Amino acid sequence: MKWGLPVSIVVLLAGAGGGVVLAENFYGGPERSSSTAKFQSTDEVVSMTSPGGVEYTPGAVGHPDQQAVMVLLDNHFRSINDRDYDLWKSTVVESKWDELPEAKWNQAYGTTDDLDMKVHRIDPGPDGSLLAMLTFKSHQSPEDAPPDMPYRCLEWNLVYPMVITDSGRSLRLDTSKLPNSALRAACQE
Repeated sequence: MKWGLPVSIVVLLAGAGGGVVLAENFYGGPERSSSTAKFQSTDEVVSMTSPGGVEYTPGAVGHPDQQAVMVLLDNHFRSINDRDYDLWKSTVVESKWDELPEAKWNQAYGTTDDLDMKVHRIDPGPDGSLLAMLTFKSHQSPEDAPPDMPYRCLEWNLVYPMVITDSGRSLRLDTSKLPNSALRAACQE
C-alpha cells in the first residue's frame, strides 16, 4: 500500500508527458529554425490559388485590389518562367526596360524558374500604390544567381511595390520604389 500512491503519480505523469509528445507529433508543434539567417516557415493557410499558380492567404484575398494584383503577378512569373520578354515588359514600369534590355534580361533570367509563389499581404503604399508581401523560390544555374549567393535554389521573401499605370487600367511592378526590400537565402531542401 505504501508504494501505491507514488507509483500512481509516476504513471499519471508519464501518461501526461506521453500525451504531450503524441499531440505535438500528431498536430504539429511550432516551426523552429536552426538559424536566424534562414527563412522561417510560412505555413499560413492558403485561401486561393490563381490560374498562374500564385497562392494567396485569406488576408491577401480580402484586399479589394487582389484581382488586379493576381493578373499582374501571374503575368510576371509566367514571363520569367516562359522566357517571354514582351510579357515581362507589360508587368514592370518603363524605367526597368532601360535597366534590363532584352539581351541583359535573357542573361539575368535565362535559366530561372520561379515556383511556390505565395502572397501573404497586400497593403496600401505611398501615393496610391500597393505593396505585396510575398515569398517564392527561384531555381537557376548558380552562375545566373545573384553574385553573392551562387546557389541553384534561393528562397525569396520580399515586398513588391505596384503602381497604377498612366492609363489607370492596370498595375505595374516598380521595384525602384522600395530598394533593399528583398531577403533571400539558400533553399532548405
